[in-house]
Amino acid sequence: MREEMRLISRAGKTFYFATRWLEKEARSDTVLAYNFCRFIDDIADARPVLPDRDARLSAVIEALSHRDASNDLVSPLLPLIARYPEIEEPLIALVEACRGDGPPLQIHDEVDLARYSHGVAGNVGLIMYPILGGTSPTGRAYAADLGIAMQYTNIARDVLEDRANGRIYLPSSWLAGCDPGDVLRSCLATEISVVAAVRRLLALADQRYAHGLSGLHYLSAGNRFAIRVAATCYAAIGSRVIRGERLARRRAVVPLPQKIYLACSLGVS
Repeated sequence: MREEMRLISRAGKTFYFATRWLEKEARSDTVLAYNFCRFIDDIADARPVLPDRDARLSAVIEALSHRDASNDLVSPLLPLIARYPEIEEPLIALVEACRGDGPPLQIHDEVDLARYSHGVAGNVGLIMYPILGGTSPTGRAYAADLGIAMQYTNIARDVLEDRANGRIYLPSSWLAGCDPGDVLRSCLATEISVVAAVRRLLALADQRYAHGLSGLHYLSAGNRFAIRVAATCYAAIGSRVIRGERLARRRAVVPLPQKIYLACSLGVS
């Protein structure tokens, strides 16, 4: 468990910060699930692209489908799946979505954006939901929306980094008729439309955060505050993405003192 917490503290500082308020059992199970999701994301997004990327992800899907303990990534999850059988479907859907997150991917409009974000992040919310004490099917939509909101924040924060890697997740219909290739070349004429698109994306993220947080009562009482802290701190990244009328040139982060302030403002003494 100590090694898992060390990994999560490096890969997901906001999430690690929030885990201190989780119930003990939920904390260990959440860390296990979160690290799996991070490993899958690392395989899918590795630069340069791993030569066996698709084969590795396909092997994980196969192992999950058959609960095959011979797969090193899947084996630690099997006790978790046994306790929460409902996470198997979103686990598989998550890996399938990450496998499809490659050069053929095209995001034309808000519908495509929501579909993609549900695949790679909404499913994370669905995985975490029963682990955090959610039992009502009604609560699943709120959990998925928090995952989608965080993905929207990720996309807004990483526009320049993604563009450097030849990828753009902003809907092409939001870019004032500009060719995505122009955006990738960072032409001055497209910078205004990119900033406008990022503002639009952050507004959608805020809507998803609000809806997701309104469903916290579906979680165990002992886990609600931790998720409120995680969502609030992650949403705060959005205020650092745009500086003036340009995208921030450095990756936006929320420093630890601000996270502490935000947690305190939510009621931590």
